[in-house]
Order: sequence, then C-alpha cells, then structure tokens
Amino acid sequence: MSDTPHNEGFFSRWGRRITSLRNFIVNAVFLLFVVVILSTLLSTPDQPEISANSALFIAPTGALVEQVNPPKDWRDLIFQPADQGLIEIGDVLNSIDLAAQDDRITTLVLKLDQLSGLTSSRAISIGERLAAFRETGKTVLAYTRYSGQFQYLAASYADKVFLHPMGSIVLSGLGGDRLYFAGMLEKLRVTMHIFRVGEFKSATEPFSRNAMSDASRQDSQQLVDGIWQTITDTIANNRGLSTDTVSTFANAFDVLLQDAQGDAARATLNSNLVDGLVTAEEFRQQIGAQVGWQGDMLNGIDFQSYLAINPSAMPAWSKNAVGVITVQGAIMESGLPSSDVASAEELVEQIRIAKNDDRIKALVLRVDSPGGSAFASELIREELLALQATGKPVVASFAAVAASGGYWISASADAIYAEPTTITGSIGIFGIVPNFSESLGALGIYTDGVSSAPLARGMSVVGSLSDQAKNILQLSVEHGYAEFIDLVANGRGMPQTEVEKIAQGRVWSGLAAKNLGLVDELGGLQRAAAHAAQLAGLANWSTEDIRMPLDPQSLIMMELMQAMGPSPAGRERERWASKFPWFEPLQSSMEKLSAFNDPRHLYALCLSCVAR
Repeated sequence: MSDTPHNEGFFSRWGRRITSLRNFIVNAVFLLFVVVILSTLLSTPDQPEISANSALFIAPTGALVEQVNPPKDWRDLIFQPADQGLIEIGDVLNSIDLAAQDDRITTLVLKLDQLSGLTSSRAISIGERLAAFRETGKTVLAYTRYSGQFQYLAASYADKVFLHPMGSIVLSGLGGDRLYFAGMLEKLRVTMHIFRVGEFKSATEPFSRNAMSDASRQDSQQLVDGIWQTITDTIANNRGLSTDTVSTFANAFDVLLQDAQGDAARATLNSNLVDGLVTAEEFRQQIGAQVGWQGDMLNGIDFQSYLAINPSAMPAWSKNAVGVITVQGAIMESGLPSSDVASAEELVEQIRIAKNDDRIKALVLRVDSPGGSAFASELIREELLALQATGKPVVASFAAVAASGGYWISASADAIYAEPTTITGSIGIFGIVPNFSESLGALGIYTDGVSSAPLARGMSVVGSLSDQAKNILQLSVEHGYAEFIDLVANGRGMPQTEVEKIAQGRVWSGLAAKNLGLVDELGGLQRAAAHAAQLAGLANWSTEDIRMPLDPQSLIMMELMQAMGPSPAGRERERWASKFPWFEPLQSSMEKLSAFNDPRHLYALCLSCVAR
C-alpha cells in the first residue's frame, strides 16, 4: 500500500519528486568527488628524476596569493571564481631558493604570462630571488608573448628577456578609474550617512561624491608617482638603461610604435627592453641547446613538481621556530578566512597557538590587507600584545598592502618591515550607515513603530537616523581615530603631534613610510623572519607557517580546488568581464561592500588601496 496520501496534489507530487532528484544528484556529485580524491591520494605516480644540467621552469597558471585557504563549503568550491588556480608566492620563492643550491639545476626559465595577482612588491620579491640565483653562476632566461608591467618587472631581473615577434610589453603606469555612486544613490533615494575623521580619509568618497576630492587626488597622485618611480628605476637598473628610456617607453609608446611602422615587438626591441624576438619554438630550441633533451622533452622540471620531490622543500621540525601568520584580505570579526577575508576570530586562535607553543620563539605577522572592521583589528592587536607579554617578539612584514586596519594590527609590533612599493598608512577611521527610508517611501512603503528608548528606532536603516544616533556615531569615530593615533604613537615611539601630521587617512609607499618612521626597514618576509629570530636570540632556527588544522572535508575540498581549475560559474564571470569592460570594476566595487559588516559601523579600511 502506498504511503502517499490519495489526496496529494499535482504540484506536491512533482515537488517531492524534484526534491528527491535534487538530493540524488547532490549525493552523486559528492560521491564522485570522494572517488576522485581517493584515487588521487591512493595513486602513486612516477616521481620525475632530475638529471645534471637541468632547467627549472617557472610558468605558473593562476592567481598568486600570500596564502591558499580552503573553501568555506561545497557551494564555494562549485561556484569558485575564474582565477581560482591559486598559487602561494612562497612556493615560487622557495623553488628558486632551492634550485640556487641544487648543482643539478643550471638554468631557470621564467614565463609569467598566465600569472595574475602579481603586484609590484611580489614581482620585486621574485626578482630578488632570481638575482640571488644568478649570483651562484647560473642563468635565468625569460620569455613572454604578452607581458603586463608587473610580469615584465619580474622578468627584467633575468640574464636575457625574449619576446614573441608578434608580442608586446605594456608599461601602462599606475592608477586607473574608480566608480562613484553618489548620483546613482540619489536617484535611488538612498542616503549614506558618513562619519569620518581625517582630511585624506577617502574610503567613503565613492558613496558621497561623483568625483575625487582635491585632497584624495593629491594623496593618490603622490602615492602612484612614488611607486612608479621605484618600478621604472628598478627596470632601468636591471636592463642597464636610463630611467628616461623606460619612462619614454611608457609615456610615448605611440611615437616609438610609429617609428617601428606599427610593429610593437620591434618597438620594444628598439628600446632595449628585450634581447631578441623569437617564436616559442625558437626559444624552446635555445633552452634545449643549453640544457639538452630527454627524448623530445627539454631536460628540466616545473617548479611545483620540483617542490613535491624535494625533501628540503618541507620545513624541518625545529625546537626553535619563528612562526608566520598571514593576514590576507579585508579584516572582519568572524567568518571563515579566504583569499579575500581575514577573520579576526581565526587569527586570534592562530596567535594563541603561537603563544602556547614552546617551540615558537618569535612571530612574523605577514600582512596583505587594506584593513576592515576597527573592532576586529583591535581584537587581533590585543592578542598580539598578549603574545608579546610572554617574551616572544613580533615583527610585522608588509606585502603589497598593509593599510588602515592592516597598519592598526601592526603598530605595536617590535619591528615593521615593508617592501619599497608596499601601500601602507591610511591612519584614519570612518563610519557609514545606509538609509533606505526615502527609497521605500517612493514605493509607497513607510515605517512607524514604538520604542522604549530613543535608539530602538533611532538607528534604523529603514526609518530616519536620529540626531542622537548621528552624534553617537560621530563621537565614536573621533574616539576611534584618537585611539588609532595613540596606539601608533606608543608603538612607534613617536610624539602624537608627529603621527597626526602623517595620519588623517594619508596613504604612503613603503619607501616613504620608512622615511616617515612608520616602517623600520625595507625587505621581504625572509628579512623580517631573520630579525624576529635575532630579537629572540636564536642562532639556529626555522620558519613555520601557523595555520588552523584542516578537517577531512576541508582537506578534500583543498585538493579539489587545486585540481579542478575554474568552475562553470567562474568561467561565466570571466566571459562577462571580457564582453563588458565595465563589469570587472563594478564587480570589484560591489565585492568591497562585503567588508561593511561591522555592527558598530566603524571601519579602519582603505578602499583606494589597490595592490600595485
């Protein structure tokens, strides 16, 4: 006898059947994922062998990040972004370091055309390792078909750079357009209540203006000019050119192109930015002539396989370790971390692991963040102070961006290291509360109600924001700014008046920040770790990444994320971006709004601090 009621309706029956089908499909897909992972884990592929006079190939495809984090859940895995082939910059750097000491590796081949996420600071970090590789008497050769300025910046450290005869190198400079929404918000009758301190704190301008303010323009222009000078000087020095030659290539490429009868590759060669124009096969034959062949394959190995078979690539267990914790993305109070979000809740747990582990004698805080929630930033800083109270020193190491809340969490460190092109500073705080009462009123929707105290309705986003609420928020912002100034003054040993002069939301390059006293030294993660070890009095030590333990599900999703490549949803986003040029900046601006989730409405965030 059927368990289905005789009076079950048509839509109920089909709804039940669709639900059953959906559950079957989800379970089948999950089972397929498990089978794929088990097959991967249980298989034992042949290990490649490295013979004498081999080449190391660094030709990554994907997005470069400071740290790869597992997806939050299966939905995030399935709908991952198009550039989800994430590659940790530490893997690239470690492979170069290991190859420099490996007598079997004599040549390094660099191809960065398919690598995104390459900022000026990351390009210089890679370049410095290439320079150290060359100092051992080995050769670095770079090849490109189409190279952006950061790919070329890294390639300029090579012994020789080759370009495809129909290729080009673009030095477009720094800057670009930001989207401003004040006109749209006015048409939608959305009121953005903004509370801020600091003449240069421009994070809220996209919601209150239709163009940059003079103060924001001055601050941004000074920043990009300083970083661009470092980039052009570095390229010129690497290529044995004058800075004027590099600047002319960037500023007057149309004239150079006309002189070369429209041939972009020839114009690039004429400017001596490359050493020759060769096809991919011609370049391959050059490599073969240098390192030889194994059958029809070049005698060499890609950097990821090289790391996988090299035992010394794995950090050795040590009684004396310098821990490394990465703060990557917008700082939020809670939520699982990703390449775009730094969860204070998770970071506090990581800091406690370092504090309670007797092997960890010092800590490096690797920061690649424009900031976020002021309260979340303070939670992280407080936990770092608790670690320092145990006698363990903390050194902050700035990556591409360490601004606003990213600087807040670092200000009390025992030392701060930054790259010359790091974007930092933005010492300021603001509050922002949207109000939709007029939008709803235009639709004939109104609000009314009762309250036992003024703020019960005074903080409403669908009613009117009361004068009392506005006063509370402004006073809170001013107090938060005073706290920011105070903690920077105490942490850096500077008078408050001096901090105030360089604060007010102003943004600085790492080079400028060092001259102002906001940064102690210029250098990357290695130098920061070495200084942390010195502060801890360590003679023999190793570095150790401190990450949250992964459960079995996270491990499986991590393997799948690295193996799957872009998802259908990610490829669709990529297709839209290619068809509609405005889609990418709009999407980026919308995604930044996710950082505005602090229930206190107070933020130490630099929205204009785009990694360069």
